[in-house]
Amino acid sequence: MARRRSTHHRHIHGDIEMQDMETERDPEEEEAKAKQIRDMPTTMSRKREIRAKQRVGKVRALSGIKGCKYSMAMGWKRTKERFNDLMIRLEVWRSSFKEVEGKFGSGIVTYFVFLKWVVFLNLYIFLLWFIFVVIPQAVFVRLLGDDQTTANSTCPYDVSTEADALQYVLDFLQGTGFMELTELFYGYYYSSDLIVEIQGTKINYNMPLAYILIAIAYFTVSLLLMVRHTAKGFRESMANQEDHFYKHCNKVFAGWDYSMTDEKSARLKNKSLHFELTTDLEEERRALRRAKRTACKKFGLYTTRFIINIIVLIVLAGAGYLIYYTTDFALQNKNNPVTDSDILLFLISYLPSITISALNIVVPLIFTALIRFEDYNPEFEVKFTLARTVFLRLASLAVLIASLYPQIVCSASDEDSCGVCQPSNLQCWETYVGQEMYKLAITDFFVVTGTVLLVEFPRKLFVTKCICGVTKAIGQQEFEIPKNVLDIIYSQTICWIGAFFSPLLPCICVMKAFIFFYLKKWSLIYNFLPPSRPYRASRSNSFFMIVLLFSFLLCLIPVGYSIIQIEPSRACGPFRNQTTMWQTVTVTVNDWPSWLQGILDFIFSAGFAVPFLIILCLSLYYYHSIASAHREVVIRLKEQLVMEGRDKQFLLARLQELDPNQGKGHKKRPLDDMKPPPNQPGAAWGGQAAEGSHPNVPLIQD
Repeated sequence: MARRRSTHHRHIHGDIEMQDMETERDPEEEEAKAKQIRDMPTTMSRKREIRAKQRVGKVRALSGIKGCKYSMAMGWKRTKERFNDLMIRLEVWRSSFKEVEGKFGSGIVTYFVFLKWVVFLNLYIFLLWFIFVVIPQAVFVRLLGDDQTTANSTCPYDVSTEADALQYVLDFLQGTGFMELTELFYGYYYSSDLIVEIQGTKINYNMPLAYILIAIAYFTVSLLLMVRHTAKGFRESMANQEDHFYKHCNKVFAGWDYSMTDEKSARLKNKSLHFELTTDLEEERRALRRAKRTACKKFGLYTTRFIINIIVLIVLAGAGYLIYYTTDFALQNKNNPVTDSDILLFLISYLPSITISALNIVVPLIFTALIRFEDYNPEFEVKFTLARTVFLRLASLAVLIASLYPQIVCSASDEDSCGVCQPSNLQCWETYVGQEMYKLAITDFFVVTGTVLLVEFPRKLFVTKCICGVTKAIGQQEFEIPKNVLDIIYSQTICWIGAFFSPLLPCICVMKAFIFFYLKKWSLIYNFLPPSRPYRASRSNSFFMIVLLFSFLLCLIPVGYSIIQIEPSRACGPFRNQTTMWQTVTVTVNDWPSWLQGILDFIFSAGFAVPFLIILCLSLYYYHSIASAHREVVIRLKEQLVMEGRDKQFLLARLQELDPNQGKGHKKRPLDDMKPPPNQPGAAWGGQAAEGSHPNVPLIQD
């Protein structure tokens, strides 16, 4: 009966609130009304009935144009909600993310989210090149013929396309031979405007200008997407920092999703919460261990870290010298072969790529082994190892490019009549750089695939099927986030540098990343164990983006320098017979109307740049001041919350002292025992208004 009465009262309460809402007919208060319905102390079915009555009453109250507008607005709102639900269901790899998060925690899933983001980034870059450069080139080649690719060139560009089946395979893997005369490489594209007359209509397409603008566009798109994703990650990490003092309560009492009906999803959510709690407890244990370090232990630890950093620098220097030596040897062998065997020549041409890939496998293992002795927390350990390995991989590419630079740019005495440096004899140095990036991408694909199929999978079989002392010593593998993230960053760096010299390289990178996702997911589930040292991954994704942004800025240096400073090859490419690639832009701007040139001159002049910088600095200072004020307000509000919590604890303690039976349950007290309220607030704490009895309640003097 009591339960029925309670349910009846809730329904009456809901009807009363419904009548109150029906008196209000302002469409702008729909959100407030929806919140009011959600906060009603009644059942979900009753809330749905009230919401339906409220909508019907609203439509009846409104007539004519207002009723029509309201119906259209509600229909549009429901359509958007359904569309959002559909987009969530159609999210790429959504089920895979849930499966990985449930079995291995949120830290591992950030790797796959990052990989998905890279897939779509390369897809956007590929579409830019394909639509504005590759398709026009392919169409005009069919209309004008292949001879236009070598037109306007007074220097020869010798490419041998006659070969047997084996040589065709080797040319495909090296990007030489017939591959040089395809849209894959820079040297195949036209060097003049593409003019075709179709049914009296003249079509003019400036291929050099399109090439340089797309190069600028794909770097700009990459930068904007990275900044947007990084800012989103910073907001999430800042939000996660706010629950530092009550994170356990949030996970234990508010971490479960009660709307789940699928048993598999519930198990995955259970495992995900387990990993998060394990991570939190591990962090606190390590913090306590760090707090108990003595001065002697700290001195020994800092000495160990200093020695390990010296070893790391020595390893990096040795790796750089090895890359320089192999690159120089492969380039000399290109002009003066040391053997007649096609297979050996193929291996020598791949020697720089193989060396870089081998170093990328061996050196990170050394870094991972060394950092165990430095005793960092798991999150910082991941970031520091990642930073070291990033430096290794970017330094490897930098050494490779630096080794090619003397063969591309040389003094006038070392050049022939076509501006080709001797003895390297690179008639189209842009295509050669594109070939090196192409070979690095191919090598990276085979290395990652071979590692999964020939190392990780056999190791899992050996450890699980053969039980002996050796297998116990080896043990099963744990998924190393720094190593796998660096594979993505390294592949993306190759794509950014190589896309300018090989416009179809982003397509290869898209296919690589797509295959890597399923390959890594299968290997993670079947070959790896959950990490024994869990770490918090709330800021890992934003840190990955920061590292990728750093590699992006480094990629701008060689590509930008090639565009602005280095003379293009005179025998190939869209910029032949020009002093620099950027000359195409200046020539195009000179053909614009004088008023438009005047606007550009003003924008790039000091009269515009100096005021713009001053306004920008003032704006930054203004927003920095606002952010500082907001931080100060947040600190004061936190202090106020802490003080209120202490007040509650004080009040509960005083009540316990006044009535010891309060904690054992409520009991009725006789009316004779009830005392009148005190005259002063201080008397409530102990019968006497003692001075300073409560810090936040002042005494009232009569």
